[in-house]
Amino acid sequence: MVLPPSIYPVKGITFFLTHPQLWLKTLCPFLLTLIAGILSLVLSFVYLLPLQAHALINARCPVWLAWLVSVIFVLLESAVFDLLFFAIVVPFFQDALFDATLRAAGLERMFKTRVPVSGLKLCCRGISSGISLVWLLVLAQIIILIITAPLHLIPVLGTFVACYINGWIACWGHHIHYDLEFRGFSVGDSRAFAWRHRSAYCNFGTVAVALEIVPLFNLLFMWTNVVGAALYVGDKYIKNEKAIAANNSGSSQNVYQSHPGLNKDGYGSIA
Repeated sequence: MVLPPSIYPVKGITFFLTHPQLWLKTLCPFLLTLIAGILSLVLSFVYLLPLQAHALINARCPVWLAWLVSVIFVLLESAVFDLLFFAIVVPFFQDALFDATLRAAGLERMFKTRVPVSGLKLCCRGISSGISLVWLLVLAQIIILIITAPLHLIPVLGTFVACYINGWIACWGHHIHYDLEFRGFSVGDSRAFAWRHRSAYCNFGTVAVALEIVPLFNLLFMWTNVVGAALYVGDKYIKNEKAIAANNSGSSQNVYQSHPGLNKDGYGSIA
């Protein structure tokens, strides 16, 4: 049974906590970022610090000030590098967590019936989807900042509006891996499908974004939202699979049917 979309971010929390095999997918990016952060910090202090300090000294900056400013610059540069590294690494592990959730939910068959996509085409789609998402997220953040800034004076309503505005993009971001790699969509197909179902996407995304703005716990919820998205997709797949089986009862036809074109509205198993 498919639940209301707003339930799945919460369902993702309980599913994640009760399936320890999913935890490792979330720990790896933090460990890799920690290792990369330590390396960047060491290399920055060994190589960048003297270069920057001597450059400032040559520019007639006082020695004590040159070294102080250089230390601050090195710390900031290392922090920026860590954030960029984490931002690059996380999507790969989120995709892995999405797939692992489907398997944990007993939907291994979704991997056998997905639309075949060539590696080169998938790579190009992945690059374009990343660029599209970055631009859309930046634009959304600007819009949220402008529109909801006065509304934050009203604690509950202002936050709700901000979450709702960002909800559609947040939900689409959690679905694009499935759209590209399982359904054979292009980025444009995925975006069009998300827009046609914007009401459901906004309902899911509003709760997901609200969870991700909770201090400290957002480090957990950024992963459980991926789990919730996978469960949402899985339930839709099962529903459509049953509908197709009912329509083809008594037939030996495979329940999977490829998406014929831009008018596709299903999840994996629907025509």
